[in-house]
Amino acid sequence: MLPLANILARKVRTTVAVLAVGVGVALFLVLVGLTSMLREIADRTTNVDAHIMVMPAGGPALLLGGGLPADKIEARLRAIPGVAAAIPVLCWSLNMAGRDQNAFGIRPEDWPYFAGPDRLVEGRPLAGGAEMLIDTRLARAGGLRLGDTVERLDRRFTVVGIAREGVAGRVFIPIDTLSECLQNDSRRATFFYVKTAGPAAVEPVREAIANLRLTAFTLDEYYAKLANLLGDMNRVIGAVVVVAGFVCFLVILLTVFTMVVERTRQIGILRGIGASRLQVFGLVLAEAGIILAAGILAGFLLTLAARAIILHVQPLWTIDIPAVRFAYAAALATLGTLLGALYPALRAAGQNPVESLRYE
Repeated sequence: MLPLANILARKVRTTVAVLAVGVGVALFLVLVGLTSMLREIADRTTNVDAHIMVMPAGGPALLLGGGLPADKIEARLRAIPGVAAAIPVLCWSLNMAGRDQNAFGIRPEDWPYFAGPDRLVEGRPLAGGAEMLIDTRLARAGGLRLGDTVERLDRRFTVVGIAREGVAGRVFIPIDTLSECLQNDSRRATFFYVKTAGPAAVEPVREAIANLRLTAFTLDEYYAKLANLLGDMNRVIGAVVVVAGFVCFLVILLTVFTMVVERTRQIGILRGIGASRLQVFGLVLAEAGIILAAGILAGFLLTLAARAIILHVQPLWTIDIPAVRFAYAAALATLGTLLGALYPALRAAGQNPVESLRYE
């Protein structure tokens, strides 16, 4: 096959071109995959049997610490018509498996709002005291098992349960125990989940909560608030798309143009023995297409390798790359390749056979 023989004539140059295309493809896919961490956090935070999140006035999207007097605010929330339950959560950061995790301090009796019986894969829910419940991903990443002890906040916590990943927090601790560890005089809360009597009560309840000078979001709104953080990431991804496409364009342009210049005489011979302009044009595009196909394959392999390495080093990260993203990456590389190969292909097709045969 003539196109394959032509590109294999310069193996090092071809390898560099293939790797350049592959790196552009992998860069796009890995970066897109990393943005799924924000969605995973949003999914977990809103995966609760409740309708509204209540925070201190002007509270940011992500909170730590006990900004609310739990018992006092709960009493006010429960007094609002249409409120079925007010669930205090005290958040604090604990270093687990080499990363800071948001530990959820909850009342043991509130566990059913966070997970059904089928969510608990080992052990039991919290009962009180120095107990800890973790999810399966944290258990794998930290090498933790049921019954293990974890020393944090000058306490030795015992892992009494392991929940399937997807629960709101990776770490759950009794709220009173966490309050004591933080030396709070009384039970404090970072925010509340509020369950209403039904969907129709959500808006009236939220308006009533606003009158208490608290910030209230429906879970859908809070999810959207976290998802909006992807806006900045989308701009970064857009820049990467441009850079990756430009890399493909330049690499293919330089590679194929050099190949055409080197084979000026051979192209003249092809034209002299009857090859048409279209056939020469197609020959050059075929050579670029082979480099493209190899580059896309290399990019996919680099992506899978990079994902495996990242998850090995950071097992709690989420890198979700849907199949459609692979198609987008292939389309990006194809566009860059076509644009890069177009001028060399037109130049080759337009060569004068007589002048080409004189070329040294």
